[in-house]
Amino acid sequence: MAHFRQLPSGLWQAQIEKRGIRKSESFKSKTAAKQWAAKVDGHIDSGEREIPNDLTVADLLKRYQKEVTPSKKGKRWEDIRLEALGRDLLASVRLTHLDTPHVGKWQESRLEDVSGASVRRERNLLNHVFEIARKEWRLIKRNPFEGLRKPKDSKARNRIATQEEIDKVMAVASPALQRSILIALETAMRASEIASVKTDDIKGRVVTLHDSKNGHGREIPLSTKAVKVWEAGPIEITADSISTLWAQACKEAKVEDLHFHDLRRSAIVRLAAKLPPMELAIFLLFPARRNQRHCPCTSL
Repeated sequence: MAHFRQLPSGLWQAQIEKRGIRKSESFKSKTAAKQWAAKVDGHIDSGEREIPNDLTVADLLKRYQKEVTPSKKGKRWEDIRLEALGRDLLASVRLTHLDTPHVGKWQESRLEDVSGASVRRERNLLNHVFEIARKEWRLIKRNPFEGLRKPKDSKARNRIATQEEIDKVMAVASPALQRSILIALETAMRASEIASVKTDDIKGRVVTLHDSKNGHGREIPLSTKAVKVWEAGPIEITADSISTLWAQACKEAKVEDLHFHDLRRSAIVRLAAKLPPMELAIFLLFPARRNQRHCPCTSL
């Protein structure tokens, strides 16, 4: 219920007490005081929280990193991105002032330094931070990305590793990286998938991935070369280590603009030259059959 009284200074003070919430404010006129009281009363009835004036985007990023990021697969990448975002000018913006022009300026600035695809990934992360803050934490009333167009995707990457490049990198790679490269070229597996394989996951000429990138497990047939690589046991390094060692080896071998993930595309090109179209489709899209007679890689 709201109460109004005129102060000795001539200002009108509005006081409201409802559902355990107490607020007061002074205004030049009683009309203004009543308007404020009606607005606050409506906010209390709707359960809407008042945004603290001292909270900034940086506070959202820190809370998200503490409460949400640890449960994600890409925790390491997200930690790095959140730390970088925390150093951006956007992080200093108060939540009470946060609006589309702020994130629009951030997006334009990032596009000057990195590709559109990178900005889209960073934007997706920021967008999720703001959605959690709006829906769960109720610290912002509106997602500032609402109505802001996404940057265009960069041209799709189509880099293929040549045999000469593979030979150069293999010559300077560590034993663990050499094994990872061979597995990638023989199976088209991702670095994260290669690093996740344990001894019990390999049965005959099939390796079982329990949790792949798309969130589902699948089985991958192994070629004769891949089987020989796995005979030495799991590749006991992380996906991040594979990427780091690969970058170092490429630099030492003077091989430019070649990512470890490009080996997946290179492997598919190689398989396409060896397998009939239907068998290639089975290899890429469907679980491998444990019966070796039906495994498309048996003859490779």
